[in-house]
Amino acid sequence: MENIKKYIGYEPTTKCSVTGCENNADSEVYLYDYYDSTNEEFFEQDYTCPFICKEHMNINEEKARGEKIPRGSVRYPYTNQHYAQGYTRYQPLLEVYSEVFNEGLPVNNSSLRVDFTEVNAELIKYLSRNPELMYKLDPRKFEELVAEIFSKKGYDVSLTQRTRDGGKDIYAIRRDSIVSTLFVIETKRYSKTNKVGVEIVRGLYGVKSAERANVGMIVTTSSFTKDAIDFASPLNYELSLRDFNNLTEWLKEYK
Repeated sequence: MENIKKYIGYEPTTKCSVTGCENNADSEVYLYDYYDSTNEEFFEQDYTCPFICKEHMNINEEKARGEKIPRGSVRYPYTNQHYAQGYTRYQPLLEVYSEVFNEGLPVNNSSLRVDFTEVNAELIKYLSRNPELMYKLDPRKFEELVAEIFSKKGYDVSLTQRTRDGGKDIYAIRRDSIVSTLFVIETKRYSKTNKVGVEIVRGLYGVKSAERANVGMIVTTSSFTKDAIDFASPLNYELSLRDFNNLTEWLKEYK
């Protein structure tokens, strides 16, 4: 869709186009139609509502009335306000304006691979609205994401060497007026169905003990097996297991 006709450009500060909405935009909005006679697709930015947040996009689809067919027409509460033929389509901003988010998004057989070159506040805000994109992160970038989150929480953070595989990816030190607490953190950017097993948890506990750290933590985009949870439960002051749900909460808290 490189040659798509557009009326309004995107900036990192762009808000949802719905009147009165202060949410950041999540998707660009297009008027889409298909011409049977010429076997052509038509895309054009919807100038009545060029950008939309996820909340209003969901409402827009729930309340749509009409047929999404060639030369059909669909009425929406927010988009296609001039009721042109066709219907509304959406494209995530991260895919359309990849340069704004400082990353490369090569598309291979319609499979999106996210390889961020920099973890920054704008990216983390975007992930807070689209946490499922963490599954697409390069594993090293996922380490950097976790390190940045802990840094913003007030920890002194350092990443281990890229080629190192010693059961730890991040050192994080929490300091207060009395004591300093050292965390060794291992990150696992796994698919949601690939749970972290007990052998990884045992391994990190060994690393924590060897390095005389106070707490060992595993942070994953997935979850943990029952054996892993059972192993860590009696060691709740020494081992911390953090899964996808914890990550999404951290992203929301990021300032």
